[in-house]
Amino acid sequence: MAGFKMSEWISRPPQDVFEFITAPENAPRVVPTVKSMVTLTDGPIHVGTRYRETRVMRGKEEHAELEVVAYEPGQKYAVQNLTEGIETVYQYAFRPEADGTRVDLLCDVKAGGAKKLLLPLVVAELRKEDGDHLQRLKELLEAEGAPGAR
Repeated sequence: MAGFKMSEWISRPPQDVFEFITAPENAPRVVPTVKSMVTLTDGPIHVGTRYRETRVMRGKEEHAELEVVAYEPGQKYAVQNLTEGIETVYQYAFRPEADGTRVDLLCDVKAGGAKKLLLPLVVAELRKEDGDHLQRLKELLEAEGAPGAR
């Protein structure tokens, strides 16, 4: 498996953390390179919900379609992106811990054929772009009076 893992403790209940991270309008607040996240499917979030993410990478705007592949309110959330033969899945797990929430993130990156040779570069870029987003999530949710935080 190519990818990386992260974990962070946040002084909010699991449901609060889950609701914040799964709200597409919060994506630019958690990951500064994300300019927008637009929901492409109707109705409430569920497995199969699709988004169009716009982010600035290497100085230019890039678009990606993401799909929710796991959704268990307050417990688990995962989104998948398939771009140019490289599949990336961000899997979040939420569990109560010491009057707060432990958030575990697993970023799993897969490719077939010659694309496998690119995996170390792709993982390094993802870690650079997204490697501190759990810390930003913690800061946003723990900031007194932060919009979207209770």
